[in-house]
Amino acid sequence: MLTLWKTPARLVAAGALAAALALPAVADEAARGLAVTHLEAGTLSAGDVALAAMIARDPANDDARLGLGVIRFMTAIERLSKGLYRYGLQSPRSFLMPVLRLPVPPNPNPEPITYEDFRGLLQNFVTAVAAAEATLADVRSPDAKLVVDLAKIRYDANGDGVVGPDETLVSVIQRITAFGPQDMPPTLVFAFDRADALWLRGYSHVLMGFGEFMLAYDWREGFETTFFHFFPAMRSPFRDALAPPDPGMYGEAGPIADFISFFHIRWPVAEPARMTVALAHLKSTIALSRETWAAVLAETDDDREWLPGPQQKSPFESIVINPESVTAWTAVLDEMDAVLDGKKLVPHWRFDKGFNLRKVFEEPQPFDLVLWITGPAALPYLESGPVSTSTDWERLVGAFGGNFGLFALFVN
Repeated sequence: MLTLWKTPARLVAAGALAAALALPAVADEAARGLAVTHLEAGTLSAGDVALAAMIARDPANDDARLGLGVIRFMTAIERLSKGLYRYGLQSPRSFLMPVLRLPVPPNPNPEPITYEDFRGLLQNFVTAVAAAEATLADVRSPDAKLVVDLAKIRYDANGDGVVGPDETLVSVIQRITAFGPQDMPPTLVFAFDRADALWLRGYSHVLMGFGEFMLAYDWREGFETTFFHFFPAMRSPFRDALAPPDPGMYGEAGPIADFISFFHIRWPVAEPARMTVALAHLKSTIALSRETWAAVLAETDDDREWLPGPQQKSPFESIVINPESVTAWTAVLDEMDAVLDGKKLVPHWRFDKGFNLRKVFEEPQPFDLVLWITGPAALPYLESGPVSTSTDWERLVGAFGGNFGLFALFVN
């Protein structure tokens, strides 16, 4: 008799669970509010703990998960900034390494940095961004949302335990993009949703791919002969041997010469497996861009959109998103996929053949940017086959009306 009673009870319980899973997700305003509170206070570690506990109690809580993913992405920025502050970064305004463009406060008493220290900062940043991406990857509900004012998001940039009014996400955005206040929307309040989670995952893969590329090579010589421009406290025999700066025209030539040296010094391959990982990150970026636009185009609301579809209002006047630009962007992604898969070759101005970019990642050789520009570095990868020509790209980017770079930077 007990067995007969248990069976219907189990069926009822299973039916109730199935019915609950079939219901639309209920917005968790407590989770949304908690995430915003910690983002605006800059208390990222406490926010991580609190939201992770919410998810542990309710694994289906995608509002908490979206907030946690954003907090973990900000944590990656915060930890990198703290490390750069520790070593006294003097942030340049024009350099090809994004991690050196963070707005780091001046440190009056910095520690000397070594090449190993800097690689450690890069590795820790990649690891922290990966944690944020993995969290966002589990956001499944199309109803997940996080309404936040970007102007109020803060973080502890120098690790002193006090989050000042100038330690803001907006300062990072403006430094990285070179946007001025006049380039920003009049309001920075956005309702981030699942499409934006996909978008942020795509950017995370861009950052991780860059980090893996840098960690794949040994560029110690370039570091030791040039990075004293960014970290004045570091020990550099090359800097110590230099003549005093010339107050005339040659005073500005030294940093330019050292910048050229950084990329001209040959970088041996240190960890070749990382190049395969970097390629995978680039491929993931393209795949996530496709997912992002599928999610954007499926939206039926128009709620303070960060990444709007043609049917929604764009926050940035300089970025036009219409059906033509979305179609053109899809064609760009197709071309990038073909190049990264080796199905199309990359042209070089000195050769009739193109080079196979996929093999550059799968069969890495020592890296020398100057030799890539002049041609010898491309020689091992030359092949016969269809080439992604400049004519192809001119046709693809023509739909963006001269704003392709800005569009690509924004939508990844």
